Amino acid sequence: MRILENIEPKIVWYWFEEISRIPRPSGEEEKIADFLVEFAKKRGLEYSRDDVNNVLIRSAGTGKAADHPGLVLQAHVDIVPEKTDESTHNHSEDPIIPVIEGDWVISPDTTLGADNGIGVALMLAVLDSRNAHPPLECLFTTDEERGLTGADNLRPGWINFRRLINLDSEDEGVFTIGCAGGMDIHLSMPIARSEPVDCYHLKISGLKGGHSGMEIDKNRGNAIRFLGRTLRRLCVDYNCRIAGISGGTKRNAIPRNASAFIHFPHDDSDQAGECLNRLLEEIVLEYSGIEDDIFISMNNETVRKGALDHETGLRIADLLLALPHGVEKKSGVIKGLVETSVNLAIVSMSDEEFNIELTVRSPIASAKKALGDRIAAVARFSGCSFSTGGSYPGWMPDSNSKLLEKLIEIYTEISGRKPEVESVHAGLECGIIGERIGNMDMISMGPDIRDVHIPGERASISSLQRFWKFFLYLLETLD
Repeated sequence: MRILENIEPKIVWYWFEEISRIPRPSGEEEKIADFLVEFAKKRGLEYSRDDVNNVLIRSAGTGKAADHPGLVLQAHVDIVPEKTDESTHNHSEDPIIPVIEGDWVISPDTTLGADNGIGVALMLAVLDSRNAHPPLECLFTTDEERGLTGADNLRPGWINFRRLINLDSEDEGVFTIGCAGGMDIHLSMPIARSEPVDCYHLKISGLKGGHSGMEIDKNRGNAIRFLGRTLRRLCVDYNCRIAGISGGTKRNAIPRNASAFIHFPHDDSDQAGECLNRLLEEIVLEYSGIEDDIFISMNNETVRKGALDHETGLRIADLLLALPHGVEKKSGVIKGLVETSVNLAIVSMSDEEFNIELTVRSPIASAKKALGDRIAAVARFSGCSFSTGGSYPGWMPDSNSKLLEKLIEIYTEISGRKPEVESVHAGLECGIIGERIGNMDMISMGPDIRDVHIPGERASISSLQRFWKFFLYLLETLD
């Protein structure tokens, strides 16, 4: 039974529902690549597939656009595999079952995969339709959400055309012509544990989270920062010892949950519980209207784990408080644009190490490096090792873009209003593709999609209807 078969545009929702049945978390794209290759074979289309499961499908021009200059369409196939704490969904094995709620297609308990499944579905719909379009190179990339790995491994010889439309934007009527670059940072601290002791499980939960680029300026809470604040209070007031820490799930997601196992050398759990209630009241007041569902809890039942000494635990709590998170600087040129930021993304603890993952974003290489140097300084003071990886370039806006000029004209003609033109703080594959291929004229666009990277992600039905109409007209008339 198809859930989306009666909403328009039917052909786009058909392909979206088809790919929603294929598990495709970042790093596990082999099945969706198999699907795309089979799609191309059935239609007699030329295709290529590489070692990281990028797929390129080529189609000759059709109809009145057959002789127009060629165009690259591009989207990534992987999704962020987030779910609620109560969900039993397995993103590596289970299909995503969409639900219609008013004007929205939504997945209440998991990410929907509209980022970037809508872009993938639009490309498949074009390739499967009889609508006029120029010669196309449809590029389906992998592992975008974890580090733009597919784009970074793209073979330059694959792409022949020099105009590209990226379909990984989430605001209808907005054309994106620039984006931030990024850099991943890893901190590691050696630790030593005691013999097992009785430990309580402390949890920070209920935060909104969100995309660490698109939502970083909304002042949402970071569960890891709240955990550091809580642990320091407990370490100072009750001499508590830390036996485990975890928090965050993805480098590009603001952490919604974090937890720790803690041991009280003295029987202070009741007093500590009262302290947690007071701390929660403080945080709720500070984040009123932003984080209204935050919760701090400590289980009554204990488990036995090896704990750190008090000094090391306090050093870890201080480190979590000292590390930067959020907006570092806004642009002085583009009003409202976040220029440089950092996401305190993931913490974990093994038997021998405490690890922290952060992601720095900026379109300016020197600003990205300067913030990285600042984090390295904090690491040195804390006795941590520091390393970087996953660096990728930004995409600098080109206000003289011929593609932009033409698309503004087409959008204004069909919609009756001019589109907004912006640069975004999120990382888009255009930066890497532009650097690897060279001499590319690029724009990113898409219909309205909300709450990406978190459970409850949703795509607007009416927005996709309007976008599809514009998209078909653009493919027919772009010369």
